[in-house]
Amino acid sequence: MLLVTGANGNLARSVIGNLLRLTDPGNILVTTRDPSSSYARELAAPGVTVRHGDFDAPDTLGPAFAGASRALLISTYSDNSERLRQNLAALEAAKAAGVKHMLYTSFLSAGPDALSEHSQRVHWPTEQAIAASGLTYTILRHALYAEILVGDLDDTLATGVLRRCGGKAACTYVARDDLGLSAATILAGEQQASRVHNETMERSYTGDEVAEAIGRCFGKPVRYEAVAAEDWPAFMTGKWGMPPALAASTVGTMRAIEAGQFDLVTGDYRAVTGRSPQTLDEFLAGVRAARG
Repeated sequence: MLLVTGANGNLARSVIGNLLRLTDPGNILVTTRDPSSSYARELAAPGVTVRHGDFDAPDTLGPAFAGASRALLISTYSDNSERLRQNLAALEAAKAAGVKHMLYTSFLSAGPDALSEHSQRVHWPTEQAIAASGLTYTILRHALYAEILVGDLDDTLATGVLRRCGGKAACTYVARDDLGLSAATILAGEQQASRVHNETMERSYTGDEVAEAIGRCFGKPVRYEAVAAEDWPAFMTGKWGMPPALAASTVGTMRAIEAGQFDLVTGDYRAVTGRSPQTLDEFLAGVRAARG
């Protein structure tokens, strides 16, 4: 069976939706902290196996992973001080349950010297643990979600100003729905060799270029205004309501953008899926269509 953790999350939903187009529902197993949610019940109706699995309750993980041969581990949105412990508990449970191939959603430029706090403290050590586990694996290092560019789209269009970190540095993005397809493709496939994929759009963009693209798509002039990395947590809390502690952990990621650590473009997504990822213009057109 093919297992996806965190079934109620946005990325997991995209993966599961694509899996349902690639394989029979009876081959799919999902875990969630809330198997009584409406989405979980919706999945169970056609035959998807839904199980309770909580990374903070290790005793739930063995039964949750039982019978899975390939598993996708999606890290939680807990505090970075907790996420590595959670991931390692899930990895140990997967091994004990007989999982043979592990997929993990990591982050672009993960490494011991990464500026992003979650890359250094969570993703890189999780990658290392998976590599040492004896399982074959696929590490999916994701570029920044394109969705972060439109989290305050109404405000951007109303003011004509896109406020983001980065200064003059270019950054690559990728649409979350594209990542759902690539993860599902690998999960449902027969890849056995251990690999690391860096999944990005096929070009990077400066803040000025993102602002121009938004203006072009929505027919309104938009200019870019740089936000200093140190000021970004207050922006996220004020504009998006992100809890201050979680927002504070993003400073390193913003510094990484400013340093050009995410100005990385690869063809890995096409190699996995056989098609190009959405361009920024295509992604924005989809946002516009969804808004009606």
